[in-house]
Amino acid sequence: MKSFLKTAAGAAALALLPVAANAQAAAAPAAANTGVAVVDLEGAVSNSAAYRTAMSQMETTYKAQFTALQTRQTALQGELAPLRTEIENLQKNPATPKATLEAKIAAFQQKGQAAQAELQRLAAPIARPQAYVKEQIGAKVEQALKAAMTAKKIGLVIGPEAVVAVQGGSDLTPDVVTQLNALVPSVSITPPANWQPGQSEQAAAPAGR
Repeated sequence: MKSFLKTAAGAAALALLPVAANAQAAAAPAAANTGVAVVDLEGAVSNSAAYRTAMSQMETTYKAQFTALQTRQTALQGELAPLRTEIENLQKNPATPKATLEAKIAAFQQKGQAAQAELQRLAAPIARPQAYVKEQIGAKVEQALKAAMTAKKIGLVIGPEAVVAVQGGSDLTPDVVTQLNALVPSVSITPPANWQPGQSEQAAAPAGR
């Protein structure tokens, strides 16, 4: 089921960490905090106790939706596989007319896009509560990061995508997880009726200006 939680989240393309960009740029105010560390904020959220518990609850609550998604995904992969093989064989044959190959590729791409759209629709009931879970935890990410930076005397944090090499002890992610566990012991997997991803961030924006 865990792999389909990832599929659902990716398929719906939801904004999962509303404060991540601001939190990652945060710096501890104390002058003595001059260290540099790497932090994976999304990884911290995914490894928090609240997130893991919520995902376990979702596997039970949305079991029927997971099963439907898995069944349809497997069927669609089965439908696309022979088309992909046919294209590969045509590409290997020097005698294949260019127009024929292009038509097959276009048909394959069209069918693939339709399949992706169908999976997105099936994933939506799962992706929405998952986004709600991450938004609740994400609301505390900046606070958790600043606390971890202060405790470790870190003045600057960078994302893992900017790292070339890391030495032991310079990853702040576990410390952020610890702070999140204290700040957000648990979250709900049931979004309010009118809730939409990013709604909490939008509501808080005027106050921060």
